[in-house]
Amino acid sequence: MSLDLDPLELLAVALTAVMLALPIAFPLAAAAIAAPRRLWNGAGLALGLGILFGVIAAIAGHFLHLHGTALVVSSLGHLLGLSLAVVASVVIVIRSDGSWVTALIGILACAVIGLGEPSQALPALFGLSQSVIVVGAGIVIEAVVIVVVVGALVAAAGRVRALQIGIAAAGAVAAVMIGISVTLHLLRGRIELEAGGVPIVTQLVVIVVVLVIGTVGGAVLERFSGRRGDVEAGGGQA
Repeated sequence: MSLDLDPLELLAVALTAVMLALPIAFPLAAAAIAAPRRLWNGAGLALGLGILFGVIAAIAGHFLHLHGTALVVSSLGHLLGLSLAVVASVVIVIRSDGSWVTALIGILACAVIGLGEPSQALPALFGLSQSVIVVGAGIVIEAVVIVVVVGALVAAAGRVRALQIGIAAAGAVAAVMIGISVTLHLLRGRIELEAGGVPIVTQLVVIVVVLVIGTVGGAVLERFSGRRGDVEAGGGQA
């Protein structure tokens, strides 16, 4: 562990942080949009506060030599949050307006995942650099990318109902893949970028494919529902 600042290490850590941020953004976005639209900001606030305290806890845990305990706790919290995100994804497909129950599920999922994600990323980043400054920068970069991507997905979902279904499908699949990786890493007692579980690149490819398929399927479903509503309305007028 050092305070050196190697530009190449910083670049590698930054790219890795971005890769780590992208898959987890989809379950978080799905959790956020499961709530009624007026409460989406509540999920965003929970995510922001969770990540903020998660970064502080990850850095403090490392300096206090509690990273092993923090890793176990964050892994268990991650599994809980990912499970809630899957539930939220199912709710999105079933109903578009949400409820107070789904809002609580989404807010809790965002808070728990946000709180645990920095500790999850820390071992992978330290595998690339032993510099506290470089790894700290990587943690901050991942946090910022998560917030930006989730915000963009939620904003887009607010305009297109079909995209909500696509994000829900991608979020559920991402949650399952990440959950498998977290479980395997937890059993092995360590977390590494590509050691065990589903590789990050594979996760990203599958998530994008599912997002496209889910969005197209959502558009077809919406169009079919609209036509059926028109037919029923016409029959009632007759």
